[in-house]
Amino acid sequence: MKKIYILFVVCMSLKVGAQTSTFSHADSLLEKGRYRLALANLKTVDTLQDVSNYKIGSIYVAIDDFKNAIIYYKKSLGFKESYVVQLALAKGYYRVKKYNKAIRIYEALLKGDTKNLIIQFQLGKLYMATNALRKASLTFKMLSKKDPQNPNYHYQLGLIAARKADGNGMLDNFLRAYKSDHTHLKSVYQLAKTFALFKKRDSSRLFTDKGLLLDSLHINLNKLKINELFRNKKYQKAIVKLKMLDALSSNDLYTKKMLGRSYFNIDSLDLAKTNFKKAKMLDTEDFKIWTYLGHIYKANKDYRNAFYHYMSATSVGKKERSEEYYSLGMFYLEKKEYISAIGMFKRALRENGKKYRIKYQLALTSDSFYKDKKIAYNLYDDYLMRFEEKDKDITSFVKNRMKEIKTNAFMKGEKVE
Repeated sequence: MKKIYILFVVCMSLKVGAQTSTFSHADSLLEKGRYRLALANLKTVDTLQDVSNYKIGSIYVAIDDFKNAIIYYKKSLGFKESYVVQLALAKGYYRVKKYNKAIRIYEALLKGDTKNLIIQFQLGKLYMATNALRKASLTFKMLSKKDPQNPNYHYQLGLIAARKADGNGMLDNFLRAYKSDHTHLKSVYQLAKTFALFKKRDSSRLFTDKGLLLDSLHINLNKLKINELFRNKKYQKAIVKLKMLDALSSNDLYTKKMLGRSYFNIDSLDLAKTNFKKAKMLDTEDFKIWTYLGHIYKANKDYRNAFYHYMSATSVGKKERSEEYYSLGMFYLEKKEYISAIGMFKRALRENGKKYRIKYQLALTSDSFYKDKKIAYNLYDDYLMRFEEKDKDITSFVKNRMKEIKTNAFMKGEKVE
């Protein structure tokens, strides 16, 4: 009996040794990128299955097949409980967006390892992913006290404040993150963006420039810089940066549209047209692109295409389209089709009654077309009541013209009021 037992132990030792050799061989295959052979070898193992299934799961993670990774991590845990495999399973659930399952694992692990800051950090992010903002906030605040030099905790608190539309909270936390680490690029970008949203342009420019010193190819920081250059009419400098972005990503709507706008503003109409056409292919529903193309065709006296693009802009657009109707009005005005022009100016004002130049153009066109000057007089009068302070030159003209109309009417024995 004793001999049989010894023989059994020897056989098992040999088998385990063979399986260990299989693990080494699988590791060697994986190092060479032959993951299919590694998987085939590991799936033949019939002992130490907690280890073999964990290794199979890890191979699936390496090729981003998280669903299969989860299956094998669970098989591994079925043979033997393991802290490491539990962590791997939680990460797998996170990657397939099964956040609540990941949260349950992390919370269970944290009970036995209360000082594990990494698990707490991952839990905080999962709470954010499930919109449990109160739990997330408490987690990151606690972490910031335990590890005050880590900028990521305040950065996450800044993101939570953004979810709550708490502007001061956003700035305070992103600034704390930045003070902890001046090279924390994510915080620098958020500060640049947040200051831009609040129209604190000097502060936005400061952090934009700081960020670009850290990463000159950062896409979103470059877009903030381009917006600043464009706003300050530094179109040539904007074009240099836009070309760089275009080289990094040739099918980006923002880049094509801003290249079109920049070239348009320096009268490089052919280049503007080329970029707007590419932008139109990327987004056929952006009616402003159609409007710019209409402007370009009109400048080139291609009135047929100008009319087509202006009309398309008014039909494609779902937002406020006063510029599109105004452009059509000016198009008709150049063709001396006054009734159509007046109709378009009126439609433009229905889209946005605050556009004082359109109101002025409507009055001016009516003055030129209608023999009954009461129509123009009333439009001029309405302009003064609403927009007298907008433009001194226009206001001066309107007042003088109203006097002329009134004097001419008086000479004819008529009244205009």
